[in-house]
Amino acid sequence: MPPTISKQQIELQSLVDIHDQPFVIIDRAFQVVVVNRAFEAVYRVTRASAVGRPCYQVVPPDVRPCPCAPQGGNCPFARVFAGENSESVTHAYRDSEGREHLARIPAYPIRTAGGQTLVGELIQLDAVHRDAQVATEAGGMPMIGNSPAFRQVLAGIRTAAQSLAPVLLQGPTGTGKELAAAHIHSLSNRQAGPFQVLDCTTLTGDLFESEVFGHERGAFTGSAGEHRGLFEQADGGTLFIDEIGEMPMPLQAKLLRVLESGEFRRVGGTRVHRADVRVVCATNRELRGAPWFRQDLYYRIACLTLTLPSLTQRRTDIPPLAEELLGRIGRAAGRAYRLEPAALEVLCAYDFPGNVRELRNILWAAAATAEQGRIGARQIDAALPRAPLVALPDAGAHAVQPCMPGQCRAVAALRSLTESPREDCEAKQLETVLRRHLGNRRAAAQELGISERTLYRKIRLHGLD
Repeated sequence: MPPTISKQQIELQSLVDIHDQPFVIIDRAFQVVVVNRAFEAVYRVTRASAVGRPCYQVVPPDVRPCPCAPQGGNCPFARVFAGENSESVTHAYRDSEGREHLARIPAYPIRTAGGQTLVGELIQLDAVHRDAQVATEAGGMPMIGNSPAFRQVLAGIRTAAQSLAPVLLQGPTGTGKELAAAHIHSLSNRQAGPFQVLDCTTLTGDLFESEVFGHERGAFTGSAGEHRGLFEQADGGTLFIDEIGEMPMPLQAKLLRVLESGEFRRVGGTRVHRADVRVVCATNRELRGAPWFRQDLYYRIACLTLTLPSLTQRRTDIPPLAEELLGRIGRAAGRAYRLEPAALEVLCAYDFPGNVRELRNILWAAAATAEQGRIGARQIDAALPRAPLVALPDAGAHAVQPCMPGQCRAVAALRSLTESPREDCEAKQLETVLRRHLGNRRAAAQELGISERTLYRKIRLHGLD
């Protein structure tokens, strides 16, 4: 006779199945309560065989958190039950082909309607790609994310890195175009060479030639010595030209000549110089067909084109990005900060017109008013440049904790276990996302972090056709 399935298990099962990454919920005895379909597929187990077993027997040893002993001792998530605070571990593992990856496992407490505390664990495989950590910008910021849109960009970056062709990075301001350029450089065969940056928004016509091509001693008033321009400095490496769409038309012609021939003269000089430079350009404007941008230059720099997604197109990457940025803020300030679950919920609901750069600025502002290093929803809300987007928890709601930080759409759904019917919450969530994307189901599925097939099934389930 099959075991009786409680209403609570049905609720939890429906919630975990919206995630494309392996997800497991355990009880205080560290026994599995539910696993999702992704968990079954990745680890080749069935729900029936997993439920009721200790988690350290179900999660494979190569992905199990390093502190976790084979018999379940020294569990890194025991503190979640003890203090009902979130915990997260990150560790390296190798796949069947011997390639090294990183797994991040955030765990958050779940308080059920009956007062029971459970722990949800999301196993974010390749949450931080090992090869992505090689490429960093000046401050050492790694590329972080595991959303479908971000994985597609990483695949394009790896392809571009294997080519010598010029690359054009497109995307809104603050999406990390300089970081992507540095990543291309560090994964290419030019990684031992220099990586130089030219910001077209800061150079006037008078300074452009001197900064880019260099000048000889006495070329103009105040030039006491010779100066090697960025092309010379980038010889054997990569030159990143940021916001090339802001470059005046006369300077575009000069840049085109050096890109075509590889030759240039310093200001005030007669000798021809050559430089072996790989060029990566970036813009937040549409250059193709633009009357103010030379089309011969466009086709010269856009042999390979990559479009970086906005943060709203990769919402599931907000939690790991916030964790990394807040860690860097804390190291700079000489103290530790921690985002409370409700604060993460507010962040996930915000649209971030300034993208990752704005996320960093909001975290800086929130950290300045943090109490004992804890950043709550009210600190984040006060740092946002607009009115609150979600209802803040009242004093009596702190016992209700979201399941985990990696899937912000699940936060409201998990709270519905104690506050409202899950079906209503999920239906409203789906309707909101579909309206935001004008019914585009592919875009909606990407934002929710689920497959299109799962989205279709839920649309039919809630009668949203």
